[in-house]
Amino acid sequence: RARDKAARGVPVVVFFDEMESLFRTRGTGVSSDVETTVVPQLLAEIDGVEEMRNVIVIGASNREDMIDPAILRPGRLDVRIRIDRPDREASRQILGRYLTEDLPIHPDELAAAGSAGQAVQVMGEALLEALFSRSPETAVLEVHRRSGAIETWHLVDLVSGAMIASVVERAKAAAVKDALHAEVAESAELPGASDPEEWARVIGRGQRTDPVIALAPAPRKETR
Repeated sequence: RARDKAARGVPVVVFFDEMESLFRTRGTGVSSDVETTVVPQLLAEIDGVEEMRNVIVIGASNREDMIDPAILRPGRLDVRIRIDRPDREASRQILGRYLTEDLPIHPDELAAAGSAGQAVQVMGEALLEALFSRSPETAVLEVHRRSGAIETWHLVDLVSGAMIASVVERAKAAAVKDALHAEVAESAELPGASDPEEWARVIGRGQRTDPVIALAPAPRKETR
């Protein structure tokens, strides 16, 4: 398909993610050795693509050492770009894609910061400080090496773009839950709420045969 599109002048990018799972070193015996047929086929395809001007082949892997060396030889996938875990500045840029001014920011945060832009900046810096500080609160793993050395790994040693995105998404979910609980609490103060069955009928949950006689806050379980 890449050849067909390239022949019509359409730029094509062929991207392989987790290359080590498909193009493992042949003869290792680690897997079912399906790579003994897959790797030669890929090599033949790449050799044919090399002459095309409109096709770029890119592969990504966390385990370069497991990829068959023939794929990484000059003329094939020979240009290597190492992407390390994001530092503080890179994390700030990633965070800027998820923590934006158009989010429904809490009024208290807006009042304290003065504007949505400033509130986003303050919250972002607070998150970065929590991620990149090395303290007992940010310790994640105690690592024992064969030599007997013991290391402590913190969040900063494991931070990634996916982690930053997940933190923001979880914060959004927590904010929605808080808003829902607040809405329920406010609704409970409506005039009709003094009569449980009347309140139940308002929300469509009342029953003549088995009326509601009392309301109490549901016990909330702690989640981690």
